[in-house]
Amino acid sequence: MKCLPTVFAALVLLPVTVFGQDSTPFHKGQWAAQFQAGTAFGSLGFIKFRSPTRALVLDLRLGGAHSEELTTDSSGANRFAHLNSNAFAQVRFGWRRYSGDGTAAKVVSHYSFGALAGFNHFATRDPTGSSQTNGWTAGAFADVGGTYLLTSRFGIGALATASLSYQNSLGKSSLSGRYRDWSIGGSAASASLVATLYF
Repeated sequence: MKCLPTVFAALVLLPVTVFGQDSTPFHKGQWAAQFQAGTAFGSLGFIKFRSPTRALVLDLRLGGAHSEELTTDSSGANRFAHLNSNAFAQVRFGWRRYSGDGTAAKVVSHYSFGALAGFNHFATRDPTGSSQTNGWTAGAFADVGGTYLLTSRFGIGALATASLSYQNSLGKSSLSGRYRDWSIGGSAASASLVATLYF
Protein backbone atom coordinates (compact mmCIF):
# COMPACT_ATOMS: atom_id res chain seq x y z
CA MET A 1 0.00 0.00 0.00
CA LYS A 2 2.94 2.34 0.65
CA CYS A 3 3.90 2.30 -3.03
CA LEU A 4 0.38 3.17 -4.25
CA PRO A 5 0.94 6.99 -4.26
CA THR A 6 4.18 6.48 -6.21
CA VAL A 7 2.48 4.25 -8.80
CA PHE A 8 -0.42 6.72 -9.09
CA ALA A 9 1.95 9.67 -9.65
CA ALA A 10 4.01 7.70 -12.18
CA LEU A 11 0.95 6.80 -14.26
CA VAL A 12 -0.33 10.38 -14.29
CA LEU A 13 3.09 11.81 -15.25
CA LEU A 14 3.81 9.02 -17.74
CA PRO A 15 2.32 10.78 -20.81
CA VAL A 16 4.98 13.49 -20.57
CA THR A 17 7.68 10.91 -21.29
CA VAL A 18 5.91 8.48 -23.62
CA PHE A 19 3.81 10.61 -26.00
CA GLY A 20 6.62 10.55 -28.53
CA GLN A 21 6.00 6.84 -29.26
CA ASP A 22 3.53 5.78 -31.95
CA SER A 23 2.87 2.08 -31.43
CA THR A 24 0.54 0.29 -28.99
CA PRO A 25 -0.83 -3.24 -28.42
CA PHE A 26 -4.28 -2.16 -29.69
CA HIS A 27 -5.76 -2.50 -33.17
CA LYS A 28 -8.35 -0.82 -35.35
CA GLY A 29 -11.90 -1.94 -34.58
CA GLN A 30 -11.09 -3.05 -31.04
CA TRP A 31 -13.50 -2.20 -28.20
CA ALA A 32 -12.86 -1.55 -24.51
CA ALA A 33 -14.92 -0.82 -21.39
CA GLN A 34 -13.54 1.63 -18.84
CA PHE A 35 -14.58 1.70 -15.17
CA GLN A 36 -13.62 4.82 -13.26
CA ALA A 37 -13.67 5.48 -9.50
CA GLY A 38 -12.81 8.98 -8.34
CA THR A 39 -13.15 11.34 -5.40
CA ALA A 40 -16.60 12.59 -6.47
CA PHE A 41 -18.27 9.88 -8.56
CA GLY A 42 -17.63 6.89 -10.78
CA SER A 43 -18.35 6.30 -14.43
CA LEU A 44 -18.68 3.67 -17.12
CA GLY A 45 -17.06 4.37 -20.45
CA PHE A 46 -16.76 2.69 -23.85
CA ILE A 47 -13.76 2.99 -26.15
CA LYS A 48 -13.77 2.28 -29.89
CA PHE A 49 -10.31 2.18 -31.49
CA ARG A 50 -10.11 3.83 -34.90
CA SER A 51 -6.41 2.87 -35.18
CA PRO A 52 -3.74 1.50 -32.80
CA THR A 53 -3.21 5.01 -31.41
CA ARG A 54 -6.57 6.77 -31.81
CA ALA A 55 -9.99 6.04 -30.33
CA LEU A 56 -13.44 7.46 -29.67
CA VAL A 57 -14.54 7.61 -26.03
CA LEU A 58 -18.10 7.66 -24.65
CA ASP A 59 -18.38 8.05 -20.89
CA LEU A 60 -21.56 7.89 -18.79
CA ARG A 61 -21.69 9.26 -15.24
CA LEU A 62 -24.71 8.77 -12.98
CA GLY A 63 -25.35 9.65 -9.36
CA GLY A 64 -28.00 10.54 -6.83
CA ALA A 65 -29.24 10.27 -3.28
CA HIS A 66 -32.49 10.40 -1.33
CA SER A 67 -32.91 11.02 2.39
CA GLU A 68 -35.85 11.62 4.73
CA GLU A 69 -35.88 12.74 8.35
CA LEU A 70 -38.55 11.95 10.92
CA THR A 71 -39.06 13.51 14.34
CA THR A 72 -40.94 12.28 17.38
CA ASP A 73 -43.56 14.62 18.85
CA SER A 74 -44.66 14.86 22.48
CA SER A 75 -47.16 12.03 22.02
CA GLY A 76 -44.44 9.67 20.81
CA ALA A 77 -45.66 9.59 17.19
CA ASN A 78 -43.26 9.89 14.27
CA ARG A 79 -43.81 12.91 12.04
CA PHE A 80 -42.21 13.98 8.76
CA ALA A 81 -39.48 16.60 9.23
CA HIS A 82 -37.39 16.93 6.08
CA LEU A 83 -36.71 15.39 2.64
CA ASN A 84 -33.76 15.82 0.27
CA SER A 85 -33.49 14.20 -3.15
CA ASN A 86 -30.95 14.73 -5.92
CA ALA A 87 -29.86 13.01 -9.13
CA PHE A 88 -27.55 13.77 -12.03
CA ALA A 89 -26.54 12.23 -15.34
CA GLN A 90 -23.68 13.30 -17.55
CA VAL A 91 -22.42 12.06 -20.92
CA ARG A 92 -18.94 12.78 -22.24
CA PHE A 93 -17.92 12.14 -25.84
CA GLY A 94 -14.45 12.73 -27.19
CA TRP A 95 -11.31 11.63 -28.97
CA ARG A 96 -8.40 9.85 -27.33
CA ARG A 97 -4.77 9.56 -28.44
CA TYR A 98 -2.69 6.61 -27.17
CA SER A 99 1.09 6.25 -27.05
CA GLY A 100 3.22 3.26 -26.20
CA ASP A 101 6.54 1.58 -26.84
CA GLY A 102 5.56 -1.05 -29.38
CA THR A 103 2.93 -3.74 -29.78
CA ALA A 104 4.31 -5.61 -26.75
CA ALA A 105 4.20 -2.57 -24.47
CA LYS A 106 2.92 -3.15 -20.94
CA VAL A 107 2.42 0.57 -20.23
CA VAL A 108 0.48 2.98 -22.46
CA SER A 109 -0.30 6.64 -21.94
CA HIS A 110 -3.17 8.65 -23.35
CA TYR A 111 -4.89 12.01 -23.45
CA SER A 112 -8.46 12.87 -24.40
CA PHE A 113 -10.56 15.92 -25.20
CA GLY A 114 -14.21 16.39 -26.07
CA ALA A 115 -17.65 17.70 -25.12
CA LEU A 116 -19.92 16.98 -22.17
CA ALA A 117 -23.65 17.36 -21.52
CA GLY A 118 -25.73 16.58 -18.48
CA PHE A 119 -28.92 16.94 -16.47
CA ASN A 120 -29.40 17.42 -12.73
CA HIS A 121 -32.38 17.43 -10.38
CA PHE A 122 -32.71 18.59 -6.78
CA ALA A 123 -35.78 18.60 -4.54
CA THR A 124 -36.33 19.44 -0.88
CA ARG A 125 -39.44 19.46 1.29
CA ASP A 126 -40.30 20.16 4.93
CA PRO A 127 -43.48 21.16 6.81
CA THR A 128 -43.01 24.82 5.85
CA GLY A 129 -42.78 24.28 2.08
CA SER A 130 -40.96 22.64 -0.81
CA SER A 131 -38.67 23.50 -3.71
CA GLN A 132 -37.49 21.75 -6.85
CA THR A 133 -34.71 22.60 -9.31
CA ASN A 134 -33.95 21.05 -12.70
CA GLY A 135 -30.95 22.05 -14.77
CA TRP A 136 -28.82 21.16 -17.76
CA THR A 137 -25.08 21.41 -18.29
CA ALA A 138 -22.89 21.72 -21.40
CA GLY A 139 -19.15 22.12 -21.69
CA ALA A 140 -15.79 20.62 -22.58
CA PHE A 141 -13.32 18.30 -20.89
CA ALA A 142 -9.74 17.09 -21.23
CA ASP A 143 -7.88 14.29 -19.46
CA VAL A 144 -4.45 12.70 -19.30
CA GLY A 145 -3.47 9.33 -17.88
CA GLY A 146 -1.72 6.01 -18.17
CA THR A 147 -2.58 2.31 -18.05
CA TYR A 148 -0.54 -0.70 -16.96
CA LEU A 149 -1.62 -3.79 -18.90
CA LEU A 150 -1.74 -6.71 -16.49
CA THR A 151 -2.85 -8.90 -19.42
CA SER A 152 -3.74 -8.22 -23.04
CA ARG A 153 -7.39 -7.96 -21.92
CA PHE A 154 -7.15 -6.04 -18.64
CA GLY A 155 -5.35 -2.94 -17.42
CA ILE A 156 -5.34 -0.62 -14.41
CA GLY A 157 -4.27 2.98 -14.33
CA ALA A 158 -4.85 6.56 -13.29
CA LEU A 159 -6.58 9.50 -14.92
CA ALA A 160 -6.52 13.25 -14.25
CA THR A 161 -9.46 15.19 -15.71
CA ALA A 162 -10.22 18.89 -16.10
CA SER A 163 -13.51 20.36 -17.31
CA LEU A 164 -15.27 23.66 -17.96
CA SER A 165 -19.06 23.86 -18.17
CA TYR A 166 -22.10 26.13 -18.29
CA GLN A 167 -25.16 25.27 -16.20
CA ASN A 168 -28.68 26.67 -16.50
CA SER A 169 -31.33 25.80 -13.92
CA LEU A 170 -35.06 26.40 -13.53
CA GLY A 171 -36.62 26.04 -10.11
CA LYS A 172 -39.94 26.29 -8.33
CA SER A 173 -40.50 27.05 -4.66
CA SER A 174 -43.73 27.02 -2.67
CA LEU A 175 -42.49 30.15 -0.85
CA SER A 176 -40.94 32.29 -3.60
CA GLY A 177 -42.44 30.94 -6.84
CA ARG A 178 -40.42 30.22 -9.98
CA TYR A 179 -36.79 31.22 -10.41
CA ARG A 180 -33.95 30.72 -12.89
CA ASP A 181 -30.19 30.84 -12.45
CA TRP A 182 -27.03 30.02 -14.39
CA SER A 183 -23.38 29.46 -13.61
CA ILE A 184 -20.03 28.79 -15.25
CA GLY A 185 -17.60 26.53 -13.47
CA GLY A 186 -15.26 23.62 -13.75
CA SER A 187 -12.64 21.47 -12.12
CA ALA A 188 -8.90 21.91 -12.44
CA ALA A 189 -7.72 18.31 -12.05
CA SER A 190 -9.83 15.61 -10.45
CA ALA A 191 -7.91 12.34 -10.13
CA SER A 192 -9.34 8.83 -10.36
CA LEU A 193 -8.35 5.20 -10.62
CA VAL A 194 -9.36 3.37 -13.80
CA ALA A 195 -9.80 -0.29 -14.75
CA THR A 196 -10.15 -1.16 -18.43
CA LEU A 197 -11.33 -4.35 -20.15
CA TYR A 198 -10.25 -4.83 -23.79
CA PHE A 199 -12.23 -7.01 -26.20
